[in-house]
Amino acid sequence: MKESMSRVVDGVEQRLCWRFQVHGRSDVVYEPALNLRGPFDRDRQRHLRSGETFQRLDRSGSPRKYGGLVWQPTSAIAVSGR
Repeated sequence: MKESMSRVVDGVEQRLCWRFQVHGRSDVVYEPALNLRGPFDRDRQRHLRSGETFQRLDRSGSPRKYGGLVWQPTSAIAVSGR
């Protein structure tokens, strides 16, 4: 893990994450960021900017909207097997 992708604030380790919102759901999904740019959209052949939606639908059949970079406590991040 890169030094710039994690930090400790008030004794709590935090990780830089990409924030996603799935259309039609109120919950937000956080995935550990692999770099300081947005996630790579293979269909567009570029990294997404905040507010953009993946061209391809997620596993539930809904579009995922990229919501930018945020710091999240490491214990609160559910790592998906993607």
